[in-house]
Amino acid sequence: MTTVRVFVPGDRALTPTDVHLDPGQHVLVRYVEGAVRFNATPQWGADVGPNGYPRSDFNVHWPADACFEDPLTGWHDGHAGLLAQVDGRPQFVGAKATLCSRAGGPLLLGINDATPDGPKNLGNSGGFEVEVMVAQPDSRLTPLLGAWVKVSESPRRLGGPDLHLLAFDLDDTWRMLAPYDRGLMEVGTVQELGSLGGRDYIKLQRYGQDTDDAWFYEANSKELVLERQTDQFRQSFDRL
Repeated sequence: MTTVRVFVPGDRALTPTDVHLDPGQHVLVRYVEGAVRFNATPQWGADVGPNGYPRSDFNVHWPADACFEDPLTGWHDGHAGLLAQVDGRPQFVGAKATLCSRAGGPLLLGINDATPDGPKNLGNSGGFEVEVMVAQPDSRLTPLLGAWVKVSESPRRLGGPDLHLLAFDLDDTWRMLAPYDRGLMEVGTVQELGSLGGRDYIKLQRYGQDTDDAWFYEANSKELVLERQTDQFRQSFDRL
């Protein structure tokens, strides 16, 4: 396992990390501290953490900045949030993300902002302190690693959430995140991975609780299905 600390300045699009990934290797990028101010005007609200300014409100609240297209513009990709470039392609990190290199190559970190160094008052200041960890995951956890977006559940609960994000990380943790701003909703640890009756299962425990939930799962490069063992409640996710 290799761990390094990197400062990602807000006024640079991309920052080298001195980490080189081999083909098929996973890396965990985790925000430690810091903030970025993405507009030099004294207006309130331009200081953001690693999740950035929510995309759902950005175009309305910051029209001058929104005239320039950010590297990532998905509904979950906050403006001026933390991103990584893997295999030459930008991927949103936010507070934490596990990423996989398919081709191998250098890992770069950066800011999801089209104008990090200007023009005029659109330039950024500040930055993020970030920890980067490269490690070999449990082979049974590998197909689950990364972020997923929830698309359905069965049976459907009244007011059941959609578009929430589920992430499994290289440090044997899992997180449920709110849509749009990636706010942390639930977090816990992976307790066990195994097989029962020919089906793969995973046991997840929430922080602060002594019990865990056991889920059968089916995962490929694009889809994940979780079925709780106790009541057959199913949730389906697409790869983010």
